[in-house]
Amino acid sequence: MSQEIKLKQSIPSNTIKIIELYNKIEANLLDTSPNFQRKLVWKKQHKYAFINTVLLNFPFPEIYIASSEIDVNNLQAKEIVVDGQQRLNTIVDYIKGINDFSNQNKLKSFSELTVLEKKEFLNYPVSMKDLKDLPEDTVKEIFRRINSTEYSLNANEILNAQFGDGEFAIFCKQLAHAKYEVSENKTDVLIDAVKRKIFNDFFLKYNIFSENDTKRMFDSQYVMLITSTLLEGKYFGRSLRISEYLEKYNFEFKNYVQILDLILNSIEAISKLKFSKGSYWFNKPNLFTLIIELTKVDESKIIFQDLERLLFDLESKMDIYYNGNEEEIKLLTSDETKFFEVSRQGSHELSAREHRGKLISNILKQASTEQVVNTIEEENNIEEKNTKALIEKNISFSKLIPTETGLAKSIMDATSPVREFLQINEIHNYAKQEFGPLNKVKVKGYFVKEGFSKTETEISLYRSNGRGDFRIWFTDLKNFTEVNNELVLIITNGEINVLNITKFDYSDYIDGLN
Repeated sequence: MSQEIKLKQSIPSNTIKIIELYNKIEANLLDTSPNFQRKLVWKKQHKYAFINTVLLNFPFPEIYIASSEIDVNNLQAKEIVVDGQQRLNTIVDYIKGINDFSNQNKLKSFSELTVLEKKEFLNYPVSMKDLKDLPEDTVKEIFRRINSTEYSLNANEILNAQFGDGEFAIFCKQLAHAKYEVSENKTDVLIDAVKRKIFNDFFLKYNIFSENDTKRMFDSQYVMLITSTLLEGKYFGRSLRISEYLEKYNFEFKNYVQILDLILNSIEAISKLKFSKGSYWFNKPNLFTLIIELTKVDESKIIFQDLERLLFDLESKMDIYYNGNEEEIKLLTSDETKFFEVSRQGSHELSAREHRGKLISNILKQASTEQVVNTIEEENNIEEKNTKALIEKNISFSKLIPTETGLAKSIMDATSPVREFLQINEIHNYAKQEFGPLNKVKVKGYFVKEGFSKTETEISLYRSNGRGDFRIWFTDLKNFTEVNNELVLIITNGEINVLNITKFDYSDYIDGLN
């Protein structure tokens, strides 16, 4: 470790009038932007508040200057601003009425001040430390220590210290924190209260962030990641672009409404899927991928029952990935296996994000009406005929489609339409059911085949341990259906009847129903 610099004595404070500093800057005798200075990060709201402080004669933190060089020809000494760049540039702009002080109505312009007010402003005493001709390395070390934000701060907190009052940061904070207060004196990014509540309520309802996440500002970082990815138009690794967008949209973030609407459309679509609070899809990486991929599709073309079923099926395969035997693991495609691998590792690398996005994108395509149109000629006409007959007879029903995973594991997911159907018909209410096999509810039902023949089946209704996933299972189901057959649940005489509308023609049976 190199030996630290020690000053011979502390630097005393002096006072200098604003007019003296202004004249030095205008005469190029005081450089406000030496090469070690950070870039300007003040917004117009910061500037207005600072000038108001001066106009009200309140103190502000002292500035630091140091000697730079002596012009021996003109006998002039030049100086640099070590700390106070933003304050001094703001004062100059205000006096000149330029940049953010041109055509503003937040405070009285300098030209509108009375003669007395102008004199008071220009004679305002600024507290200053003059480092004189200290060595350049010492001056830079003083600057570093004054502006250090690295003491016990994580990366998120360092960014917040640098850009926390920027427009991009304020946009993300409003979404991440329901209690975060903003006003037009602080920002031009004022999110509509109704839209903000939709976002805030969603993240609160599903416990997306822990108390520790909030304390360490990981919730704000998460929203920044979503927003940056949408602005970038593609995935990127880790948090590489966030700091760039924080700086780029520090002063203005005019297109925030479009970004907000994209995010809200995704959240409202996810809400329609009615996952349990502990769902695999509320895992932060998976939720991030869902939000991003949903912004790329036309929501009006999504068949949400199909999307819910496909996502539930992938979730069931995750259980196989972790706990399945050798035969069951063969049910997973290589893409699915890789999806679970990168999710398990919590990888934030570009390749991991792109792979998760690719798999979710394919699922969204499968759940699209466009996919249905493209494959309609391949579908079994019996399904369409049976469905039409049920609708014409005004018979209430709900559909189930067994997946390969579901049949192999004797597990079917009770999608939200199925749950609502059972609750409306007073068969079962999943919302009131405790988790685990000990709280399983069994009811009697029947498989209906062609020719009115019925076979009794015991129906198990339960919620899984851990995540609380909604399950439904029928004894002897494998003898009644094949993978991807469409099953229809109807209630007759208070009993559940299961029809396989892919295999059997139920025209006569449906005609006989009351």
